[in-house]
Amino acid sequence: MKTGHSDPQSTDRPVATDLADQAIEWLVMLQSGDAGARDRAAFADWCAQSPDHARAAAEARSLFAAVGQTEAAQQWQENPDIRHEIGSFQSPAPKAAPIRRQPARRRAVWSRPGRLAMAGAMVCALMLAVFGGVEATGPIVRWTSDYSTAIGQQRVVTLADGSIAHMNTASAFSVDFSGPRREIRLEAGEVIFDVAKDADHPFVVSANGGAARAVGTVYGVRLDGDAANVTVREGIVEVTSGDSEPVRITVGQQVRYDGNGGLKKITDADLAAYGSWQRGKLIFNQRTLADVMEELQRYQPGKIVVARDALRGLKVTGVFETADLDAIFASIEQTTSARVTRLPLLTVIY
Repeated sequence: MKTGHSDPQSTDRPVATDLADQAIEWLVMLQSGDAGARDRAAFADWCAQSPDHARAAAEARSLFAAVGQTEAAQQWQENPDIRHEIGSFQSPAPKAAPIRRQPARRRAVWSRPGRLAMAGAMVCALMLAVFGGVEATGPIVRWTSDYSTAIGQQRVVTLADGSIAHMNTASAFSVDFSGPRREIRLEAGEVIFDVAKDADHPFVVSANGGAARAVGTVYGVRLDGDAANVTVREGIVEVTSGDSEPVRITVGQQVRYDGNGGLKKITDADLAAYGSWQRGKLIFNQRTLADVMEELQRYQPGKIVVARDALRGLKVTGVFETADLDAIFASIEQTTSARVTRLPLLTVIY
């Protein structure tokens, strides 16, 4: 099942009745990568039907320009064929012409609230692009860390002491074994450490103002915004954060702390799902859609936006391949009321 856009000639969906909705659908379809010369000619014919059609196209252009700093919008604006067609909107009302093809038919009518949700999501993505700063494993982090992975990449590193670091997507860390402790500084993402035993040199992973200390064990540390999570697979790990009392967690336990020194309650970890990315899997068991999208954000470039708050609490269960994220979006469309539109560097769920 194709989740982003369908054949413009398909008839399994009602066509949006609002001209502004249709204009947006046209531009989404033209940017999808599947559009050809016939589609562009049909779009030009659609724009030529009336002054209202031309105005709707111009307004849709303004909406896409609002996210002009995303790669998708830049590619769209730089396309000479589409720019030529849109440039004609600015001229006096053209003569009507017959429609050759209709734009992609959506699974549900793009109501005005739906269009506003999409517009809001695009503006939100723009704000994230402008104010969100450099991505977690952007050039600065890669230059200043000893080891890093790109988005969607996993890597296994053997350290000088024999410990093994399993790096997840978009992760980075630095190493300092020069002192009495084996120091790891997690800069971004998630790493599971299989620690070589050395009682004289504790193994300490620092992240977001806290630290997880072990001698010989297997445990993972993951950064989540201003917080960090520590999960133990083998052995015992002591976790400290700020002025909080240290806590010890053992096999199958996890603890979360924030950048302000606050340690949360110890909870049980789902070890069957934890670290499933090492096997190329993502396992979700009654996770909210918001949580699932936050997880997927680690595995693909760009932004994922859930445009309607009512969707955020939907439950998702399934086992998916990290190499086939499309299957997750397809499953969401098949099993919930949500719809998905995917553009380069922007995915909107509405």
